[in-house]
Amino acid sequence: MKLELELPIYPANTHFYVEQEIAGERFACDLGACKGACCTIPGGQGAPLLQEELAIIEEVYAVVEKYLPEQARRAIEQKGAWQRELNGEFTVRTIDGNECAFVHWDGDIALCSIQTAYRNGELQGYEKPISCHLYPFRIDAMVEKDSYLIRYDIMSECDPARERGDKEDIVLAEFLELPLVRALGSERTKILIDHLKANAND
Repeated sequence: MKLELELPIYPANTHFYVEQEIAGERFACDLGACKGACCTIPGGQGAPLLQEELAIIEEVYAVVEKYLPEQARRAIEQKGAWQRELNGEFTVRTIDGNECAFVHWDGDIALCSIQTAYRNGELQGYEKPISCHLYPFRIDAMVEKDSYLIRYDIMSECDPARERGDKEDIVLAEFLELPLVRALGSERTKILIDHLKANAND
C-alpha cells in the first residue's frame, strides 16, 4: 500500500524557534536497553498526530492489524485509531492510557507495527507518525501564527540513548536527520543542524 504525506509538512513561510539546550546533545536510541519505552509510557496520552495524518492512520490499520495483540485490535475497532484530546490535539489511540494501540511485541520489546510493515515492504511513503519518528524532538505550535518551537523532550527512559550517544559521539540532531528531512525538508534540516553545531559550545 502506498501512502503519501505531502512534504515538507510545514509551509515555506513557517518560523522555527529552537531550544538552545539541543545544541551539542548526544543521543542514539538503544532499543535493547529501553525496550521501546517511548511507545509504552503509562498514564499519558498517545503520540500527537497532524490532522493530515488521520486518514492515513485509519488506512494503515488494515495492513498492520495482523501484527497487533487482540486487546489493541479491539480498542481500535471499537473506538478508532485516533482520538481528539480536550485541548483539540489529535493523538494516536492508547490501550487504557498506557501503550500505543499500534504497538506489537518482540519478547519484552515494544515495536511499532506501522514501522514493521514499512520495513517489510507492506507500506510505502509512511514509516510512522511524524511525532514518533522525530522523538525525542517535539515541534509545538506557538501563539504566533505559523511559528513553532523545536524542543527536546527529556525523559529518564531515554538515559540509555544518551549514554550511547555520548559513547559513540552521535549528535542528537544528526541522529534524527531522516525524520527532520521528512518534516522540514532537506534545506531547512541542513540549516537547523548547521545552526546547532555552530552553537554547540555556547
